[in-house]
Amino acid sequence: MELSLFLAKLIGLYLIIEGLVLLFRGAMLRRVLGDFMHTPALRYITGVLVLLVGLSMVISHNIWEWSWLGLVTLIGWLILIKSVMYLFMGEKSVAKLYKSFDKKGYYVTAGVIALVLGIYLAKIGFGI
Repeated sequence: MELSLFLAKLIGLYLIIEGLVLLFRGAMLRRVLGDFMHTPALRYITGVLVLLVGLSMVISHNIWEWSWLGLVTLIGWLILIKSVMYLFMGEKSVAKLYKSFDKKGYYVTAGVIALVLGIYLAKIGFGI
Protein backbone atom coordinates (compact mmCIF):
# COMPACT_ATOMS: atom_id res chain seq x y z
CA MET A 1 0.00 0.00 0.00
CA GLU A 2 2.94 2.35 0.63
CA LEU A 3 4.02 2.01 -3.00
CA SER A 4 0.49 2.72 -4.21
CA LEU A 5 0.29 5.87 -2.09
CA PHE A 6 3.73 6.99 -3.29
CA LEU A 7 2.69 6.49 -6.92
CA ALA A 8 -0.59 8.33 -6.31
CA LYS A 9 1.41 11.29 -4.93
CA LEU A 10 3.96 11.17 -7.74
CA ILE A 11 1.48 10.79 -10.60
CA GLY A 12 -0.97 13.21 -8.96
CA LEU A 13 1.59 15.99 -8.65
CA TYR A 14 2.92 15.31 -12.15
CA LEU A 15 -0.58 15.51 -13.64
CA ILE A 16 -1.37 18.73 -11.75
CA ILE A 17 1.78 20.39 -13.06
CA GLU A 18 1.34 19.01 -16.59
CA GLY A 19 -2.32 20.03 -16.58
CA LEU A 20 -1.35 23.59 -15.67
CA VAL A 21 1.31 23.61 -18.41
CA LEU A 22 -1.29 22.41 -20.93
CA LEU A 23 -3.73 25.10 -19.83
CA PHE A 24 -1.36 28.06 -19.57
CA ARG A 25 1.51 27.21 -21.91
CA GLY A 26 -0.31 25.30 -24.67
CA ALA A 27 1.13 27.40 -27.52
CA MET A 28 4.71 26.79 -26.33
CA LEU A 29 3.98 23.11 -25.82
CA ARG A 30 2.65 22.81 -29.39
CA ARG A 31 5.95 24.14 -30.74
CA VAL A 32 8.00 21.86 -28.47
CA LEU A 33 6.01 18.76 -29.44
CA GLY A 34 6.23 19.69 -33.12
CA ASP A 35 10.04 19.84 -32.85
CA PHE A 36 10.11 16.65 -30.77
CA MET A 37 8.19 14.66 -33.38
CA HIS A 38 10.78 15.53 -36.04
CA THR A 39 13.86 14.69 -33.94
CA PRO A 40 14.44 10.90 -34.01
CA ALA A 41 17.38 10.96 -31.57
CA LEU A 42 15.36 12.84 -28.99
CA ARG A 43 12.36 10.54 -29.48
CA TYR A 44 14.62 7.50 -28.99
CA ILE A 45 16.26 8.82 -25.81
CA THR A 46 12.89 9.88 -24.44
CA GLY A 47 11.44 6.48 -25.39
CA VAL A 48 14.16 4.65 -23.46
CA LEU A 49 13.71 6.82 -20.36
CA VAL A 50 9.92 6.58 -20.48
CA LEU A 51 10.27 2.80 -21.04
CA LEU A 52 12.19 2.51 -17.76
CA VAL A 53 9.49 4.47 -15.93
CA GLY A 54 6.68 2.44 -17.52
CA LEU A 55 8.33 -0.92 -16.85
CA SER A 56 9.07 0.09 -13.25
CA MET A 57 5.43 0.96 -12.68
CA VAL A 58 4.02 -2.12 -14.42
CA ILE A 59 6.38 -4.50 -12.62
CA SER A 60 5.93 -2.97 -9.18
CA HIS A 61 2.25 -1.97 -9.32
CA ASN A 62 0.01 -4.25 -11.37
CA ILE A 63 -3.23 -4.07 -9.40
CA TRP A 64 -6.31 -4.29 -11.61
CA GLU A 65 -9.41 -3.23 -9.73
CA TRP A 66 -12.11 -0.57 -10.06
CA SER A 67 -10.53 1.98 -7.74
CA TRP A 68 -7.72 4.49 -7.64
CA LEU A 69 -5.32 1.53 -7.47
CA GLY A 70 -6.49 0.40 -10.90
CA LEU A 71 -6.13 3.97 -12.18
CA VAL A 72 -2.48 4.01 -11.07
CA THR A 73 -1.93 0.67 -12.83
CA LEU A 74 -3.66 1.91 -15.99
CA ILE A 75 -1.47 5.01 -16.08
CA GLY A 76 1.63 2.80 -15.74
CA TRP A 77 0.51 0.70 -18.71
CA LEU A 78 -0.25 3.82 -20.76
CA ILE A 79 3.24 5.14 -20.02
CA LEU A 80 4.71 1.80 -21.15
CA ILE A 81 2.66 1.82 -24.37
CA LYS A 82 3.69 5.41 -25.06
CA SER A 83 7.37 4.51 -24.72
CA VAL A 84 7.06 1.57 -27.12
CA MET A 85 5.38 3.89 -29.62
CA TYR A 86 8.27 6.36 -29.36
CA LEU A 87 10.75 3.54 -29.96
CA PHE A 88 9.01 1.73 -32.82
CA MET A 89 7.00 4.29 -34.77
CA GLY A 90 8.62 5.95 -37.76
CA GLU A 91 8.71 9.70 -38.21
CA LYS A 92 5.75 9.76 -40.61
CA SER A 93 3.59 7.70 -38.27
CA VAL A 94 4.52 9.85 -35.29
CA ALA A 95 3.83 13.05 -37.25
CA LYS A 96 0.43 11.70 -38.32
CA LEU A 97 -0.42 10.77 -34.72
CA TYR A 98 0.73 14.18 -33.49
CA LYS A 99 -1.45 15.95 -36.07
CA SER A 100 -4.49 13.96 -34.95
CA PHE A 101 -4.10 15.42 -31.43
CA ASP A 102 -3.02 18.90 -32.53
CA LYS A 103 -6.53 20.31 -32.77
CA LYS A 104 -8.00 23.50 -31.41
CA GLY A 105 -9.13 22.91 -27.85
CA TYR A 106 -7.18 19.67 -27.35
CA TYR A 107 -4.64 21.22 -25.00
CA VAL A 108 -7.35 22.83 -22.86
CA THR A 109 -9.36 19.59 -22.70
CA ALA A 110 -6.27 17.50 -21.94
CA GLY A 111 -5.18 20.07 -19.34
CA VAL A 112 -8.51 19.93 -17.52
CA ILE A 113 -8.54 16.12 -17.55
CA ALA A 114 -4.94 15.97 -16.28
CA LEU A 115 -5.69 18.51 -13.57
CA VAL A 116 -8.81 16.67 -12.35
CA LEU A 117 -7.05 13.27 -12.31
CA GLY A 118 -4.00 14.82 -10.67
CA ILE A 119 -6.01 16.43 -7.89
CA TYR A 120 -7.91 13.17 -7.34
CA LEU A 121 -4.72 11.08 -7.04
CA ALA A 122 -2.86 13.70 -4.97
CA LYS A 123 -5.78 13.89 -2.52
CA ILE A 124 -5.67 10.12 -2.08
CA GLY A 125 -1.88 9.96 -1.89
CA PHE A 126 -1.53 12.75 0.64
CA GLY A 127 -4.66 11.70 2.57
CA ILE A 128 -6.36 15.07 2.15
